[in-house]
Amino acid sequence: MAHIYWHLQKTNASDNLEVGSKEFELYRKHYKKDYETRELMTEEETLEHYKKFAYKNPLFSRIYSLTLAFENEGKLRVKYFLGSERNLIMTFLNTLKDSHFNEYGLVNYDAEVILPYLGTRIAKNGIKMALPKDLQYLNLRPWQLTGTCIRSYFQGTGVYKNNLEEIAWIYGIEADFIDFQDEFTAYQNGSFQELEQSAVNQIKTLVNVHRSVIGEEILEEVVLNREVVENVEQKEEVNVLKELYEANTITPALKAKIKKLCVGKRLTKKDKENLFVILRGILVRTDFINNDQDSKATILSKEEQVRKLIEEL
Repeated sequence: MAHIYWHLQKTNASDNLEVGSKEFELYRKHYKKDYETRELMTEEETLEHYKKFAYKNPLFSRIYSLTLAFENEGKLRVKYFLGSERNLIMTFLNTLKDSHFNEYGLVNYDAEVILPYLGTRIAKNGIKMALPKDLQYLNLRPWQLTGTCIRSYFQGTGVYKNNLEEIAWIYGIEADFIDFQDEFTAYQNGSFQELEQSAVNQIKTLVNVHRSVIGEEILEEVVLNREVVENVEQKEEVNVLKELYEANTITPALKAKIKKLCVGKRLTKKDKENLFVILRGILVRTDFINNDQDSKATILSKEEQVRKLIEEL
């Protein structure tokens, strides 16, 4: 399987937190001065704490950059994207839905952190797109995630949890990138070139660690493309059934698309029966071997979703 690798750089959601704003009040309640007495920080303490630590929490930070990488003709192709957070997210999701990449397996370093981070920022930006299966994490357990997490992959059933730099050292791979805490300092200091170089070096390390773990040759040559993205719109879906499978539920957006496909068509009783069989077959998971099997209750719930949709056609 071909793979696409991804990395995010983050910064505070607000460059200047406004006292009395909803974000300010939520932050103050979240990071109490004393959790036993529930004493809140003062306004000055809250502003100072936010300035230093907000970038760590997806509630109070935002995506600054997106880096994607994949192998092509023996070279590492790296794309470094800048722009508003919404445009970065849309660029990422559109890329994964592109016909060239929609069969690629996603690889990251720490899925238990990066997936909820991305999911929180997607929700905060009001983006309503069905996520590719490898990005799905809601209502799932770590062993049910389908993308490749390097930290979990390398840890296996062991107790040792190595960071990316440490795993790279084990395999003799160069790891010349700055820590995420130092990334925020670089952003505050306006060291944007340093941030870009760090992102490129980090994703190169991620790629070569993964290739080493699975027994492939590392990639030395990097072809870098830097792009500032603007006004990115959602790509029109080319395969509603594939999206339905990845979503694993009938979302409002999918329901609207399926209805649109049926506009002007008078469905007979037989047509509806066939449609039920098709939609049920896509939604219901029956892969026992790979631990992707729905419970009886889940199957009944999905069947009811399909029946309600067909009744509205």
